[in-house]
Amino acid sequence: MSNYNRKNVNFFMFFLILSFLLACNESDSINYPPEWIKTTDARTGVEVWQLTNHDSASVACYFERQAFSGDDKYFIYSSVRSGDWKLYRVDLNTGNYTVLSPEGRLIHDDDYTVHPDGQQVCYFDEGKLYATNIESKKEEILFDIKGRISGRIRFSGSFTNNGEYTLFSSVEEESNKIFRVNLSTDEIILAHEKIGGRISHPLINPVYPDLISFVPGPDTQNDMSLPQELRARNWIIDLSSGIVRQFLTREKGFRATHETWSTDGEKFFFFQKTVPGWLPVSIYSMDKNGNNEIVYYGSDTVRLGHGISDVSGKWFISDSQEPGTNPLTLINLETGKSKIIDWPNSSMDSGDGKFSHVHPFFSSSGKYIGYTSDKSGIPQVYVVPVAEFVNNGI
Repeated sequence: MSNYNRKNVNFFMFFLILSFLLACNESDSINYPPEWIKTTDARTGVEVWQLTNHDSASVACYFERQAFSGDDKYFIYSSVRSGDWKLYRVDLNTGNYTVLSPEGRLIHDDDYTVHPDGQQVCYFDEGKLYATNIESKKEEILFDIKGRISGRIRFSGSFTNNGEYTLFSSVEEESNKIFRVNLSTDEIILAHEKIGGRISHPLINPVYPDLISFVPGPDTQNDMSLPQELRARNWIIDLSSGIVRQFLTREKGFRATHETWSTDGEKFFFFQKTVPGWLPVSIYSMDKNGNNEIVYYGSDTVRLGHGISDVSGKWFISDSQEPGTNPLTLINLETGKSKIIDWPNSSMDSGDGKFSHVHPFFSSSGKYIGYTSDKSGIPQVYVVPVAEFVNNGI
């Protein structure tokens, strides 16, 4: 073959490879047509948007986190529709959706959250905390923790309101640790180490970064023969004083679950459930020091399970954990009035784990509620507009 022909072949191969790479990059920016199905809940008359309709799982983030962009334009969800878990954004005005996470980035199903700035979505992969701009899709590394701590590392998804601090935890053979990270200074400090057992649900106070709550394991709350100091649901770390102490413990005959900080950092919300039997169940809060308990709402019939307050602290959304027939209850924390707005009717199948749990949460504006349900047989993501109820007090 002559040099001239060889050069032509090489140029042609280069052109094919370049075209392929451009096509791959282009596919990530495609806006796919809407899948959403807008219906009215037959029992409540409230409009419900099923955002996804695919034959593989799509899930919203855990209820302690956030999936709405700060301007309510986009809803972020994860899906395994392409074979691997990826993040997608759906435009709440048009229903069009597109891939959000870069090719090769490993998303751990519902393990993501929108940053407090409302403009980026954060996720952890291969020792790095990434943030992708929801609008431009530009990715940056917020923190590289690889090599700085050992063991199996997990990102908490918990931030302070200003986005300056977050938490990581690690699990080793005999030890569980919580680390606080300052994203502005690159400082990482060991907040707490627990020998034996486990640590879960570490949450940083969104206003007071020296306060960190966590759930110790194993769970001993149901053992009424134990002394109260061994039945805690939550402990709290106070980095300013160096004190780690028992924080949330219920009287015998009860247990606490699914706690969250209020956005202003002043209240710690939780569910109090009866043991045995679950019911009655009530929604409580106490202040950041563990005092001044308030009970807002209770039920003798609905097994309230996961829930969170909105940014204003005036509203609370709770799911129910009754398999196959579980309502979403919107609660006015100031008046105690409530309204069932939707029936997600998720299976609560323990085999499906979190994918069959509803896990509802508010958008930052409080105008929307997002959740996951597998009532169609496959987990899908849903949004309920609630502005009319919030504006009218219920």
